[in-house]
Amino acid sequence: MNNASTRTVLLADASADNRLPLRQALSAVGFTVAEVGNGKDAIEALRRDRFDVVVTDLWMPGADGIEVIQSIRTVSPLSTIFVVTGGGPGLSIASAAALARVWGARKVYVKPFEISELIQEIVILFPPL
Repeated sequence: MNNASTRTVLLADASADNRLPLRQALSAVGFTVAEVGNGKDAIEALRRDRFDVVVTDLWMPGADGIEVIQSIRTVSPLSTIFVVTGGGPGLSIASAAALARVWGARKVYVKPFEISELIQEIVILFPPL
């Protein structure tokens, strides 16, 4: 996936409706975007390709976002991680967000959130080439 002339982002969220505006906004500022709808596919994509940024939900089928983050730390340790979450079973949003940060998420956004804030933070970290 990674091409030396573009920055790459992996979006992992079970909801295509959540991925669509993120993909559109990231593409509009020059990022190459890959999308997956579950944690298992996210882990497979990370093993196959290198991504500058990973934006992952915490609650997905196949593997949860914490498993995805743990995988990133193993197979793609230079990737910057952002988490988006609306809550889910088993943990409060605050507990899940704290756990995501412990495993290396740069920031956790609670749904609904301002997409422009996330895009701005990504662009600051990774200006278009």
